[in-house]
Amino acid sequence: MPAMRTPALISITLALPCWLLACGSPATDDAPSDSHGDHGESEGESESESESESESSPSADATSDTGTDTDTGTDTDPEGALCQADLQDCPENYKCLLRRGAEDWEFVCLPVNGDDGVGESCEHDGVIAGTDTCDAASWCIGPFDPNGAPWSGLCYALCVGGECDSADRCVGIGSLPVCAPVCDPLVAGSCGPSEACIFRAPEGFVCFPQGAEGNGVGEPCPTGASCAAGLHCSQNVAGCGSEDYCCTDYCDTNDADNSCAAQDQGAVCEPIGATDPTQAHVGACVISN
Repeated sequence: MPAMRTPALISITLALPCWLLACGSPATDDAPSDSHGDHGESEGESESESESESESSPSADATSDTGTDTDTGTDTDPEGALCQADLQDCPENYKCLLRRGAEDWEFVCLPVNGDDGVGESCEHDGVIAGTDTCDAASWCIGPFDPNGAPWSGLCYALCVGGECDSADRCVGIGSLPVCAPVCDPLVAGSCGPSEACIFRAPEGFVCFPQGAEGNGVGEPCPTGASCAAGLHCSQNVAGCGSEDYCCTDYCDTNDADNSCAAQDQGAVCEPIGATDPTQAHVGACVISN
Protein backbone atom coordinates (compact mmCIF):
# COMPACT_ATOMS: atom_id res chain seq x y z
CA MET A 1 0.00 0.00 0.00
CA PRO A 2 1.62 3.30 -1.01
CA ALA A 3 2.12 5.69 1.87
CA MET A 4 -0.21 8.66 1.98
CA ARG A 5 1.33 12.00 1.19
CA THR A 6 0.38 15.02 3.23
CA PRO A 7 1.18 18.67 2.60
CA ALA A 8 3.41 20.68 4.86
CA LEU A 9 2.01 23.16 7.35
CA ILE A 10 3.27 25.98 5.17
CA SER A 11 2.49 25.74 1.49
CA ILE A 12 5.95 26.57 0.25
CA THR A 13 8.82 24.21 -0.37
CA LEU A 14 11.15 24.32 2.60
CA ALA A 15 14.67 23.03 3.01
CA LEU A 16 16.01 21.20 6.04
CA PRO A 17 17.59 22.98 9.01
CA CYS A 18 21.25 23.99 9.05
CA TRP A 19 22.17 20.98 11.13
CA LEU A 20 21.38 18.84 8.07
CA LEU A 21 22.62 21.17 5.33
CA ALA A 22 25.46 23.58 4.81
CA CYS A 23 24.74 27.08 5.97
CA GLY A 24 25.98 30.47 5.08
CA SER A 25 25.03 33.15 2.63
CA PRO A 26 21.49 34.14 1.71
CA ALA A 27 21.64 32.29 -1.60
CA THR A 28 18.76 29.87 -1.22
CA ASP A 29 16.27 28.19 -3.45
CA ASP A 30 12.58 27.86 -2.92
CA ALA A 31 11.19 29.29 0.23
CA PRO A 32 12.83 29.73 3.51
CA SER A 33 15.74 27.44 3.20
CA ASP A 34 19.01 27.72 5.01
CA SER A 35 21.60 30.11 3.82
CA HIS A 36 23.90 28.20 1.48
CA GLY A 37 27.36 28.95 0.44
CA ASP A 38 29.96 30.84 2.35
CA HIS A 39 29.31 31.20 6.04
CA GLY A 40 30.72 34.67 6.48
CA GLU A 41 30.41 37.43 8.95
CA SER A 42 27.71 39.31 7.24
CA GLU A 43 29.01 42.81 7.38
CA GLY A 44 32.01 44.18 7.29
CA GLU A 45 35.55 44.29 7.64
CA SER A 46 36.80 47.79 8.23
CA GLU A 47 40.39 48.16 7.46
CA SER A 48 42.86 50.73 8.47
CA GLU A 49 42.93 52.99 5.56
CA SER A 50 46.32 54.50 5.16
CA GLU A 51 49.65 53.15 6.03
CA SER A 52 52.71 55.24 6.46
CA GLU A 53 54.85 55.24 3.39
CA SER A 54 57.54 57.38 4.86
CA GLU A 55 60.05 54.67 5.59
CA SER A 56 62.26 55.68 2.71
CA SER A 57 62.40 59.31 3.80
CA PRO A 58 65.01 60.05 6.48
CA SER A 59 63.29 63.32 7.26
CA ALA A 60 60.16 61.40 8.16
CA ASP A 61 62.11 59.30 10.60
CA ALA A 62 63.56 62.36 12.15
CA THR A 63 60.26 64.12 12.38
CA SER A 64 59.37 62.01 15.39
CA ASP A 65 55.84 60.60 15.32
CA THR A 66 53.35 62.86 13.82
CA GLY A 67 50.84 60.48 15.23
CA THR A 68 48.48 59.21 12.61
CA ASP A 69 45.92 57.58 14.80
CA THR A 70 44.90 54.32 13.08
CA ASP A 71 42.21 53.04 15.37
CA THR A 72 40.88 50.00 13.50
CA GLY A 73 38.36 48.94 16.09
CA THR A 74 34.81 49.10 14.69
CA ASP A 75 31.56 48.07 16.25
CA THR A 76 29.66 46.06 13.65
CA ASP A 77 25.91 46.33 14.01
CA PRO A 78 24.71 42.72 14.42
CA GLU A 79 21.29 43.42 12.87
CA GLY A 80 21.12 41.67 9.51
CA ALA A 81 24.19 39.50 10.13
CA LEU A 82 23.82 35.97 8.80
CA CYS A 83 23.32 33.33 11.48
CA GLN A 84 22.56 29.66 12.06
CA ALA A 85 19.02 29.02 13.22
CA ASP A 86 19.63 25.79 15.12
CA LEU A 87 22.50 27.34 17.06
CA GLN A 88 20.93 30.75 17.73
CA ASP A 89 24.39 32.26 17.47
CA CYS A 90 23.40 35.94 17.59
CA PRO A 91 24.60 38.32 20.32
CA GLU A 92 22.54 39.23 23.36
CA ASN A 93 19.22 40.98 22.66
CA TYR A 94 19.13 39.47 19.15
CA LYS A 95 17.82 36.16 17.83
CA CYS A 96 18.37 34.26 14.59
CA LEU A 97 15.17 34.51 12.55
CA LEU A 98 13.91 33.96 9.04
CA ARG A 99 13.10 36.86 6.77
CA ARG A 100 12.60 37.50 3.09
CA GLY A 101 15.61 39.48 1.86
CA ALA A 102 15.94 41.57 -1.27
CA GLU A 103 16.85 38.53 -3.36
CA ASP A 104 16.00 35.45 -1.32
CA TRP A 105 15.07 34.03 2.07
CA GLU A 106 17.75 34.37 4.72
CA PHE A 107 18.51 33.70 8.37
CA VAL A 108 19.72 36.87 10.04
CA CYS A 109 20.17 38.32 13.51
CA LEU A 110 17.19 40.52 14.37
CA PRO A 111 16.45 42.46 17.57
CA VAL A 112 14.28 40.96 20.29
CA ASN A 113 11.29 43.32 20.24
CA GLY A 114 9.01 41.74 22.83
CA ASP A 115 8.68 39.54 25.87
CA ASP A 116 5.79 37.22 24.97
CA GLY A 117 6.67 33.77 26.27
CA VAL A 118 6.11 30.24 25.00
CA GLY A 119 2.40 29.52 24.58
CA GLU A 120 1.41 33.19 24.69
CA SER A 121 -0.25 35.16 21.91
CA CYS A 122 2.11 37.17 19.72
CA GLU A 123 2.33 39.43 16.70
CA HIS A 124 4.68 38.86 13.78
CA ASP A 125 5.68 41.82 11.60
CA GLY A 126 5.70 39.73 8.41
CA VAL A 127 8.45 37.88 6.59
CA ILE A 128 10.04 40.98 5.07
CA ALA A 129 10.63 42.53 8.50
CA GLY A 130 11.12 39.15 10.20
CA THR A 131 10.64 40.46 13.74
CA ASP A 132 8.00 39.49 16.29
CA THR A 133 6.86 40.16 19.85
CA CYS A 134 8.09 36.85 21.29
CA ASP A 135 10.97 36.80 23.75
CA ALA A 136 14.55 35.82 22.92
CA ALA A 137 13.83 32.10 23.28
CA SER A 138 10.76 31.80 21.05
CA TRP A 139 9.29 32.55 17.61
CA CYS A 140 5.79 33.65 16.58
CA ILE A 141 4.00 31.04 14.45
CA GLY A 142 0.69 31.81 12.77
CA PRO A 143 -0.97 32.04 9.35
CA PHE A 144 2.17 32.54 7.29
CA ASP A 145 2.01 35.05 4.42
CA PRO A 146 4.96 34.81 1.98
CA ASN A 147 4.18 38.29 0.63
CA GLY A 148 4.98 40.07 3.88
CA ALA A 149 1.66 40.73 5.63
CA PRO A 150 1.86 40.60 9.45
CA TRP A 151 0.08 37.89 11.41
CA SER A 152 -1.08 36.96 14.90
CA GLY A 153 -0.02 33.65 16.38
CA LEU A 154 1.50 31.83 19.34
CA CYS A 155 5.08 31.79 20.61
CA TYR A 156 6.90 28.46 20.22
CA ALA A 157 10.26 27.73 21.80
CA LEU A 158 13.24 27.85 19.46
CA CYS A 159 14.86 24.42 19.13
CA VAL A 160 18.55 25.01 19.82
CA GLY A 161 20.93 22.13 19.11
CA GLY A 162 18.01 19.79 18.47
CA GLU A 163 17.00 19.90 22.14
CA CYS A 164 13.44 20.34 23.44
CA ASP A 165 11.57 19.56 26.63
CA SER A 166 10.45 15.94 26.93
CA ALA A 167 6.85 16.84 26.05
CA ASP A 168 7.92 18.65 22.86
CA ARG A 169 9.35 17.64 19.53
CA CYS A 170 11.87 19.57 17.41
CA VAL A 171 10.32 20.30 14.02
CA GLY A 172 11.20 22.66 11.20
CA ILE A 173 8.98 25.55 10.22
CA GLY A 174 10.71 26.50 7.06
CA SER A 175 14.25 25.81 8.12
CA LEU A 176 13.69 27.37 11.52
CA PRO A 177 13.52 24.55 14.10
CA VAL A 178 11.03 25.04 16.93
CA CYS A 179 9.82 22.92 19.83
CA ALA A 180 6.18 21.92 19.35
CA PRO A 181 4.10 19.93 21.87
CA VAL A 182 3.57 16.27 20.99
CA CYS A 183 -0.12 15.40 20.65
CA ASP A 184 -2.56 12.63 19.74
CA PRO A 185 -5.26 13.61 17.23
CA LEU A 186 -7.50 10.83 18.53
CA VAL A 187 -7.56 12.35 22.03
CA ALA A 188 -9.79 15.40 22.50
CA GLY A 189 -8.05 18.32 24.16
CA SER A 190 -4.60 17.08 23.20
CA CYS A 191 -3.70 20.65 22.12
CA GLY A 192 -4.59 24.13 23.32
CA PRO A 193 -7.87 25.82 22.34
CA SER A 194 -6.30 27.75 19.43
CA GLU A 195 -4.16 24.84 18.22
CA ALA A 196 -4.67 21.75 16.09
CA CYS A 197 -2.87 18.41 16.23
CA ILE A 198 -1.12 18.28 12.85
CA PHE A 199 1.02 15.57 11.24
CA ARG A 200 4.57 16.66 10.45
CA ALA A 201 6.47 14.07 8.44
CA PRO A 202 8.53 12.38 9.62
CA GLU A 203 8.42 13.76 13.16
CA GLY A 204 4.81 12.83 13.89
CA PHE A 205 1.89 14.73 15.43
CA VAL A 206 2.48 18.09 17.09
CA CYS A 207 0.36 21.07 18.12
CA PHE A 208 0.44 24.11 15.86
CA PRO A 209 -1.86 27.12 15.56
CA GLN A 210 -5.19 26.27 13.97
CA GLY A 211 -5.53 27.65 10.43
CA ALA A 212 -8.07 30.35 9.73
CA GLU A 213 -9.99 28.29 7.16
CA GLY A 214 -11.33 25.50 9.40
CA ASN A 215 -12.39 23.42 6.39
CA GLY A 216 -14.61 20.38 6.87
CA VAL A 217 -14.56 16.80 5.58
CA GLY A 218 -14.24 16.68 1.79
CA GLU A 219 -13.20 20.33 1.47
CA PRO A 220 -9.84 21.29 -0.09
CA CYS A 221 -6.86 21.99 2.17
CA PRO A 222 -4.00 24.06 0.72
CA THR A 223 -1.92 23.43 3.85
CA GLY A 224 -1.88 20.99 6.74
CA ALA A 225 -3.45 23.64 8.98
CA SER A 226 -6.38 24.39 6.66
CA CYS A 227 -8.67 21.71 8.10
CA ALA A 228 -10.81 22.12 11.20
CA ALA A 229 -9.37 20.69 14.41
CA GLY A 230 -9.70 16.90 14.44
CA LEU A 231 -9.37 16.52 10.66
CA HIS A 232 -6.42 15.52 8.50
CA CYS A 233 -5.33 16.87 5.09
CA SER A 234 -4.69 14.03 2.64
CA GLN A 235 -5.01 12.74 -0.89
CA ASN A 236 -7.45 9.97 -1.93
CA VAL A 237 -10.29 11.46 0.10
CA ALA A 238 -13.84 10.45 -0.81
CA GLY A 239 -15.48 13.06 -3.02
CA CYS A 240 -12.16 14.64 -4.08
CA GLY A 241 -9.83 13.98 -6.99
CA SER A 242 -7.22 11.35 -6.16
CA GLU A 243 -4.39 13.88 -6.55
CA ASP A 244 -6.18 16.66 -4.67
CA TYR A 245 -5.65 17.37 -0.98
CA CYS A 246 -8.85 17.42 1.06
CA CYS A 247 -9.83 17.22 4.71
CA THR A 248 -10.83 13.86 6.14
CA ASP A 249 -11.41 12.34 9.55
CA TYR A 250 -8.83 10.59 11.69
CA CYS A 251 -9.28 6.97 12.73
CA ASP A 252 -7.62 4.27 14.80
CA THR A 253 -6.07 1.48 12.74
CA ASN A 254 -6.37 -0.83 15.77
CA ASP A 255 -10.15 -0.42 15.79
CA ALA A 256 -11.89 -3.40 14.21
CA ASP A 257 -14.91 -1.29 13.20
CA ASN A 258 -14.85 1.17 10.31
CA SER A 259 -15.52 4.54 11.92
CA CYS A 260 -15.02 6.60 8.73
CA ALA A 261 -17.78 9.09 7.96
CA ALA A 262 -17.50 8.31 4.23
CA GLN A 263 -17.40 4.53 4.56
CA ASP A 264 -20.42 4.27 2.24
CA GLN A 265 -18.19 5.87 -0.44
CA GLY A 266 -15.43 3.35 0.12
CA ALA A 267 -13.39 5.16 2.77
CA VAL A 268 -11.33 2.92 5.03
CA CYS A 269 -8.84 3.59 7.81
CA GLU A 270 -5.25 3.64 6.55
CA PRO A 271 -2.16 4.43 8.65
CA ILE A 272 -0.79 7.92 8.09
CA GLY A 273 2.79 6.81 8.55
CA ALA A 274 4.02 8.27 11.84
CA THR A 275 7.37 6.74 12.73
CA ASP A 276 6.84 7.29 16.46
CA PRO A 277 5.63 3.89 17.76
CA THR A 278 3.18 5.60 20.12
CA GLN A 279 1.54 7.32 17.14
CA ALA A 280 1.77 4.58 14.49
CA HIS A 281 -1.86 3.54 15.08
CA VAL A 282 -3.23 6.92 13.96
CA GLY A 283 -4.86 6.66 10.55
CA ALA A 284 -6.94 8.71 8.14
CA CYS A 285 -10.12 7.80 6.26
CA VAL A 286 -9.21 7.50 2.59
CA ILE A 287 -10.12 5.53 -0.52
CA SER A 288 -7.72 2.60 -0.66
CA ASN A 289 -5.64 2.39 -3.86
